[in-house]
Amino acid sequence: MCINRLHRATVNARISATGIHRSQHMILMYLTRCTTTPSQKDIAKHFEISAAAVAVSLKKLEAGGYIKRKCAENDNRYNEIEITEKGKEVVDFSHSIFEEIDAKTFSNINDEEKEQLIFLLNKVLGNLKNMTDKENDI
Repeated sequence: MCINRLHRATVNARISATGIHRSQHMILMYLTRCTTTPSQKDIAKHFEISAAAVAVSLKKLEAGGYIKRKCAENDNRYNEIEITEKGKEVVDFSHSIFEEIDAKTFSNINDEEKEQLIFLLNKVLGNLKNMTDKENDI
């Protein structure tokens, strides 16, 4: 938990230079990974949050010029969300921040140690999933 908190604080401090909030940033990152143009409802489903919460973030992103919304051709109630060039620039900048943080985070850990760390963390993850699965079966 300490590592997660420190990593999140480091990322948030660096990402704050973009001028957008963490949740808005996550939406931009998601939009760049989508192979089709998602709707507001798709975004809410992906992040497991309410459509209203997504609407607030999208409104701010649209006002800042990071995204644009357009009505679907067959349904005016259905907004498709597209990232703009300005939004893509933020994502590119963010990727460079993530690469820098990763490089510094793992600077004194060799490849063998990284593989071992990944192996062990996957075992821990598997153990946690098994506990969750067993609790859901009760």
